[in-house]
Amino acid sequence: MNVSEQKISPSAMAAAKNGNIIEAIKIVREDTGLDLKHAKELVERELKHDGRSSSSSPHSSMPINALVALQNGQLIDAIRHYLEHNKIGLKDAKEAIEDYLAKNPSVHQQFKAAAAKERNPVARILWAIVAVGLIAVGGYLVTKN
Repeated sequence: MNVSEQKISPSAMAAAKNGNIIEAIKIVREDTGLDLKHAKELVERELKHDGRSSSSSPHSSMPINALVALQNGQLIDAIRHYLEHNKIGLKDAKEAIEDYLAKNPSVHQQFKAAAAKERNPVARILWAIVAVGLIAVGGYLVTKN
């Protein structure tokens, strides 16, 4: 069967409709054996056929690497990927990503959860540096007296 004739499974369509495009693409790849590019095109075509679009604006599409960055909590990377893919300005790319997150609550939830996890290691390292610094200052003051 030709890619243009293929349909996606109900589980892939449900994932796509819930805003989890990456999961939908994974399901399509498992079901059909298609490569990443063709699976993405198939999911996007089915969403458009269903009256939805995975793009955040009428003239551009959301690249997969921007979706992956969002699901990993990396807003700046998502904006950069979107900007490079669509050849638009920084402000427009930022607004498009924010609009996409607003229109896709499940992706927004994944983004917020991943961003919170992303910040935790940095905070721990900073606190460790502060603690070591306080211990060093305390040790200096004790030996000075």
